[in-house]
Amino acid sequence: MEFEPQKFFIGVIDLFSILMPGAVLSYYMYRRVPASTFGLSRWNIAGVEGWLIFFFSSYLLGHFLFFMGSWLDDYAYDPLRKRTRKKQIERILSGRELSPKSLRWLASVCFKLDPDAALACVLPIRDSYLKRISSPGSINAFQWCKARLAVEHPEALAAVNRFEADSKFFRSFVPVMLVVIGNEVATRGSGWRIWAVVAGVGLALAFLRYVEQRFKASQKAYWFVLMLEASKAPATEVAYSVAPRKKVKEESLTHAGGVVYRKDGRDIKVLMLEAKDNARVWVLPKGHIEAGEDPKFTAVREVREETGVWAKIVEELGPSEYDVEGERVKVFYYLMEPVDDGLPDDLLRECRWVDLGDVEGFAKRGNFTIHDTTREMLQSAADAIKKSEQSMAV
Repeated sequence: MEFEPQKFFIGVIDLFSILMPGAVLSYYMYRRVPASTFGLSRWNIAGVEGWLIFFFSSYLLGHFLFFMGSWLDDYAYDPLRKRTRKKQIERILSGRELSPKSLRWLASVCFKLDPDAALACVLPIRDSYLKRISSPGSINAFQWCKARLAVEHPEALAAVNRFEADSKFFRSFVPVMLVVIGNEVATRGSGWRIWAVVAGVGLALAFLRYVEQRFKASQKAYWFVLMLEASKAPATEVAYSVAPRKKVKEESLTHAGGVVYRKDGRDIKVLMLEAKDNARVWVLPKGHIEAGEDPKFTAVREVREETGVWAKIVEELGPSEYDVEGERVKVFYYLMEPVDDGLPDDLLRECRWVDLGDVEGFAKRGNFTIHDTTREMLQSAADAIKKSEQSMAV
């Protein structure tokens, strides 16, 4: 039988993801938990008998810890993936509130800026295969990718399994740290805080490492399947595509953005920022519409990226067209209201809340330039706000 070191390594990691956490907890219980807790008179079992009992308890506890750690997949990892920036934009567009800021921050620490990019490409591929046997959605994308790699590319599957085994290893340490924290709080006197903090740091590091390795495992699986598809299809053929962009009234839109406003007493403030290539020019937040992207999604995304402000769409304002270096740019703007704030992606670009009725004064005082197209869109926003206030008054 041929020896395969990669599979052997994964097997060892899988074993230690059970045995090692169990051993740590067994030793901790031996040192910190009184034997009388379990109806025993003493713990000090020596020699071979002691090692056998220690090994057995480590293996048994390890399986319990592995089982409890598996709950993290459903109750921690998956919910955290739903707190990424893309998911928050979808929440805003569907009229729901943003997730708590602490969870959004944690998701930004654990995942990349666009963690769903590969998944969005894999889902149509998976569905196209499963529709042949009339069972779309019967298996999640990650497990489907692993099953396909097992058949078509076992070496790639081994690489995915290595990351997954690492994630299981650290996942099992999370319940260990929870037990340690709970016992230290319950049994120690005034000194429990130090030990609880130490265990809390270990808990946080174990959880972050688990999330990181699990995310890498799924991304690797998606990338391998995408490469398999790319190697099969001709270079000029697009076999699978993301859902087509929704129409907004006009074809050939290139950009989308928003006039974000808020009321400050009787005044109305609008959000403006420096242009990318010229700090003396002030513009409205906007950006490129990515392939397959709804312009509304683009507007919310770009406002968040360029200003740090989360804003919801109130109504459509319309398109604005102009030329840049010989290319026609067509931007669709929306009237938007802020729902939360934060830091922009580019901290070097200044953004300000400007009095809508004093935009010209703002430009004059700062010796700034505001393009005519921006003025026109600000006027459209002012008209829409006034109309909305009049309808509410009636």
